[in-house]
Amino acid sequence: MSDQRDKINALLAVAQHPTTPQAEAETALALASKLMLKNGYSSSDLAETRAVDDTSVLVERISVRGLYRVRRQNLLYTIALIHSCAAYRDFDQDEACIIVLFGRPSDIFATKTIFAAAEAMAARLLPRGDRSWRTSWWKGFQMGLHEVLQGSRSEFITETKGAGLVLADRMTRATNELRATSGPLRGGTSYADTSSHSYKDGRTAGRSFGVSGRSFGSGVRGELQ
Repeated sequence: MSDQRDKINALLAVAQHPTTPQAEAETALALASKLMLKNGYSSSDLAETRAVDDTSVLVERISVRGLYRVRRQNLLYTIALIHSCAAYRDFDQDEACIIVLFGRPSDIFATKTIFAAAEAMAARLLPRGDRSWRTSWWKGFQMGLHEVLQGSRSEFITETKGAGLVLADRMTRATNELRATSGPLRGGTSYADTSSHSYKDGRTAGRSFGVSGRSFGSGVRGELQ
């Protein structure tokens, strides 16, 4: 088991090093993500620190900075919901979109890992074009990724007896914590021209993202026993 942990840490070091070429960083991150999800590691496992009670609901604020940060924070929000995390967008600070996540440590960790891998993929595939074209592409990418992740989640629930109830309970507890600690939240809507070529291209790109259904399974079998 320690060999797997060492391999993951080495891959993450390569992926996060500023001099690593983008293609190599993406490959390293994707492989590290698969190994983490397959083995059910949390960040505390990889850091060799004392494990956190993974049944508790934690709160984590994440800053999304840089170009297309609104589109990217929407991507993070989509991934969070699929992984049984409740989330909302807080007031922007210092030119950053702030997303507040509520969920079990392993669910938050999976959300952040998948988000990092998805961003690396999007950065490589984002086509040339004006801002309107690229914004539409990001919306399509978000939809395509959602379809892939939702499909993996559904497959995991079908293949694992009782998993649907466990994941629903995780989401309920995360949502209850959000409501207990946050003020009234206001929803919003976003329009996307789903007939545009850029949206369709982005959706196709999002659908090509591969992820194991194990990303939803950390600890599920233990909870079913």
